[in-house]
Amino acid sequence: MEKYAVIMAGGSGTRLWPLSKEHKPKQFINLDGKKSFLVQTIERICEVIPSENCFVITNKDYLQLTKEDVNGLIPVSNIIIEPLKKNTAACISYASLFLEKKFGKGVVCFIPADGFVRNKAAYLNAINQVYQEAECRGKMMIIGVKPTYPATGFGYIQIDSEDEKGISKVVQFKEKPDLETAKDYIKTNQYLWNSGIVAGQLNALIAGIKHIMPKHYESLTNALTSKDLSTNIEAAYSQLEDISFDYAFLEKFQNLHVVKGYFDWFDIGTLDAISILVGTDEHNNSVIGNHLGIDTENSTIYSMDSFITTIGLKDIIIIEMEGIILVCKKERAQEVKGIVAMLKKSGYEKFL
Repeated sequence: MEKYAVIMAGGSGTRLWPLSKEHKPKQFINLDGKKSFLVQTIERICEVIPSENCFVITNKDYLQLTKEDVNGLIPVSNIIIEPLKKNTAACISYASLFLEKKFGKGVVCFIPADGFVRNKAAYLNAINQVYQEAECRGKMMIIGVKPTYPATGFGYIQIDSEDEKGISKVVQFKEKPDLETAKDYIKTNQYLWNSGIVAGQLNALIAGIKHIMPKHYESLTNALTSKDLSTNIEAAYSQLEDISFDYAFLEKFQNLHVVKGYFDWFDIGTLDAISILVGTDEHNNSVIGNHLGIDTENSTIYSMDSFITTIGLKDIIIIEMEGIILVCKKERAQEVKGIVAMLKKSGYEKFL
């Protein structure tokens, strides 16, 4: 059975502001001096499947950025355009129906564009396993990553016992926990980080969407079978609920299985995660750009244009980019999304 991959690259990445902005969200940015998250994700998956079987789904506002970023990696015709931002339930439903119409059958793996991965060999082993299990068992699969520390910024998957192939059944999904709860999860050895990487046979996936999300199925099917797709797909999207695939589908799906991934994976969703990409110095600081400091430790300093000096700082994030400066405590990095909302409300959209 033919294998396909869909890279989901339509998010806005507001929790990484000002590094990630509405006109250039995090999947397109380069934080570590190498390649964008989107390019790295495509290059990894294309070691498993041919590039012509790799698709990117993104918002219409990011079409030109996507074309520039994936130039030469995959065919431009493999970019699927969403007319509106309606979260991953719409994204995965639309892409699944699109691929079924184009190819009829196959196994598809959906991968977020903004994941950071170390130990590529172990990552590709997990990807190959979800393809194989989805094809052979006809089941919906998800990759859960074995936690290496009690992360509070990731969702978790509770699993039952493993079978002889190391496959587990999903018991339930858990939202981002507080620190004490995350520590408890680690102790039980029954919880994995939710990577957001899911796979299944197209026919099984679409049958599940039809049953669990009938509105998504009906609206998108009607648009895809119409003569004027561009007009009708926007009308279809306007009717859909803004909801994640996890909430709308996976949490209600009764036979979801997990492949355990033994690779370093991080959802670079907040500014405090920059240290994961760039590492730390002898004072546990993560620095990109020009910086000198006295008594500065366990801090993140990122500057594109300015020379930053610090005295007596601990557990602080400083981000300077394109004339914008953000300073916050590390422990409050999750609240950057609130600053973005304040900027919109106060008429400062030009900084977004």
